[in-house]
Amino acid sequence: MSTIGIRRPVVALLAVAAAAVLLIPLLGTSRAGAADSSVYVVHGIPGVAVDVYAGGTDASNEILPDFMYGDVAGPLTLPEGDLQVIVVVAGADPTVPANVVIDQTVAVPGGADVSVVADLVGGTPVLTPFVNDVSPVNEGEGRVTVRHAADAPAVQVLVNGEVAIPNLAAGDQASAVLPAGTYDVQVQLTDGTPLPALSPGDVDIPAGVNTIAYATGSATDQDFPLGLVLQAIDIEQTPGSTPETPAPAPAPAPAEGATTAPHFTG
Repeated sequence: MSTIGIRRPVVALLAVAAAAVLLIPLLGTSRAGAADSSVYVVHGIPGVAVDVYAGGTDASNEILPDFMYGDVAGPLTLPEGDLQVIVVVAGADPTVPANVVIDQTVAVPGGADVSVVADLVGGTPVLTPFVNDVSPVNEGEGRVTVRHAADAPAVQVLVNGEVAIPNLAAGDQASAVLPAGTYDVQVQLTDGTPLPALSPGDVDIPAGVNTIAYATGSATDQDFPLGLVLQAIDIEQTPGSTPETPAPAPAPAPAEGATTAPHFTG
């Protein structure tokens, strides 16, 4: 990949890293204040790695080295306010101005639980924030969330052979609460064209976890192939409650499907 090809997506990644690096020392805080936010950082641009520096370019200021595609950092407890970070291509000398991808102050909102993913939109690297649903579920249930963070057309998601999400556009998300179990998950274009790179197959949905799947990469740019990035966030279970239905086994073949298709919401 050319240097230009590397620097372009790294520019988008800078704000993702900016939301994370300066407050890593606060990770030891036992609980967030009313204005603090819980922030996860998701690297969703294939083929790009960066080093992130906080407060200077000395080696001691390197906070997030070799942050690579598929990595998830967090949760970070970030106070509301402005943060400054310096981002360079991984391994580059941060003291050389030409290597600095960004030196920017970024505003952090207060009181939020979010994941920020670096992705591609229209061939251009961008940042897409998603609010994480951390509301409690019944005992024995988990939540699954699908986020379209790829530079690709709308998709449909099949669960146990049945269409559960019919038309998920880029930048959108859908989620459902399911009995804990194993589900067969396939992703297609809305015309039924399979997308193997985005189809994980059997997926375990644990109880008390929000399992998040990000569709990433580009459908047209081979430098950034389509791929799947997974994130897991613990959520509370309501004591004494039970799932409404037992967890179904994966369908042996798509034609058989599931007895009851999960209900997904945007």
